[in-house]
Amino acid sequence: MKTNKLYLLIIVLMELFALIAQLVLLLQAARTPLAEALTRYFSYFTILTNIIVGVYAGVHCFTPPAKRTGFFFRPSVETAITLYITIVGLTYTLVLRQLWSPKGLQAVVDDILHTIVPVMILFYWWKWVETRRLKYGNIPFWLIYPAVYALLILIRGHFGSWYPYPFLDVLQYLYGQVVINCIFMLLAFVLFSSLFVWAGKRKPR
Repeated sequence: MKTNKLYLLIIVLMELFALIAQLVLLLQAARTPLAEALTRYFSYFTILTNIIVGVYAGVHCFTPPAKRTGFFFRPSVETAITLYITIVGLTYTLVLRQLWSPKGLQAVVDDILHTIVPVMILFYWWKWVETRRLKYGNIPFWLIYPAVYALLILIRGHFGSWYPYPFLDVLQYLYGQVVINCIFMLLAFVLFSSLFVWAGKRKPR
């Protein structure tokens, strides 16, 4: 097995373990009906993005070289996925990690989803993804996923009175502060998107 395929297989297996373990842990601790608990599980940007990463890694790992065309093989899409999971890692490390101290299996799962996978995907992007033809014009399209996510979470939170992240919690900070938080997150996405394009275009052969 080629090095990059083995590398991707490890990512796939780690994602399967961490995502399933996180779901089990959430259901065990849930004080809400099953449907609500599942909805909350899929309301986390971390979970959604790691699912995307797992699918991306699986498609690249198991697709024969002759058939490697389509959505997940576009450098712009690969870069967008790397961007999203990098933001997941940075947001958790800089903002959310200090808010709680997970123990045991939860600590292992947290490290996989927020640190190990982001670092591994970033390394994969740098080493194996063809990025020299990236364009700054890709950036507006990369912002669609986080923008739609934030909008849906705010709509759902308005009716369900629950928000997955404190910086989106209207009940705690009101809409004015949450809008400001969203603007800062948008600027962060634009900044890191630009950095990815800049670095990708200069990557040595």
